[in-house]
Amino acid sequence: MGVMPHDERGVWNRDAAYHAWIVRIAAEHAGDVLDVGCGDGTLVARLAEVSHAVVGIDRDPVAVGQARKTLQFVPGAAVEVSEFSSEWGLEPSSYDVITMVSTLQELPLRPALLRARELLKPGGSLLVVGTARPATPFDTAWAAAAEPLAEGLRLFYSWRGMYRPEFVTEDAPATTQTFAEVHAAVAELLPGAQLRRGLLGRYRLRWSKPVAVPADAEVSYDTAQPEEAEAPVLAPDDVDELSHMFDQTREVPTLDELARGRRSEPGQGRGDGGVRRSA
Repeated sequence: MGVMPHDERGVWNRDAAYHAWIVRIAAEHAGDVLDVGCGDGTLVARLAEVSHAVVGIDRDPVAVGQARKTLQFVPGAAVEVSEFSSEWGLEPSSYDVITMVSTLQELPLRPALLRARELLKPGGSLLVVGTARPATPFDTAWAAAAEPLAEGLRLFYSWRGMYRPEFVTEDAPATTQTFAEVHAAVAELLPGAQLRRGLLGRYRLRWSKPVAVPADAEVSYDTAQPEEAEAPVLAPDDVDELSHMFDQTREVPTLDELARGRRSEPGQGRGDGGVRRSA
């Protein structure tokens, strides 16, 4: 089992460790992507390789200036100075994928999730990598456990000449959202999403916007039973192979489950606040 994957261009940091996960999902869509809080444009450049078109936005003009230099020879990529708000003029249902890496914690939580939900096309994916403020003894212990691993990986990739610090704007506000607050907002606004803690002091969120079926649509049913496949040891979404063994996943209930008042299967989530541990 290897160490944390790094950016294919030879860059590693706590954010870049998740780029491969994001790019892999974006490649499944091969469509239009919005990167919110694009920073220096590193992720936009990677997304452009597997997408129809990518737009990066950032409220920091300095970041956008650096991103434009990064992307000057990258086709299908553009960046703009903008806040992620309804005033920006984006049309609803415009994007197949929306990404936020170390960005959601700087935005009003519920309005940002609602805006992302509005801008996604049906079937589109919202992919978030974020940080949360420790608010419980468990949060504090989990954050402390992340530091030795992250520092060890930083030293390793520094030795290989591949470490570059995460891009941070000078006036970035301190993280105030807690993991519990993020989970509550996701459960309310993004039914069926998956929220996972990782070992690098980050959490990972993935949500697919439901595809509405017209009431008068004809539906055909295939009576053939699907073949059962053995569950993989590592989930396909896991970029960080090490953290999968210790990640804690919170499955957000679907709309049907909420309607039935059922948040989890019997026997799950009894003493851990509804957190289901991955094997």
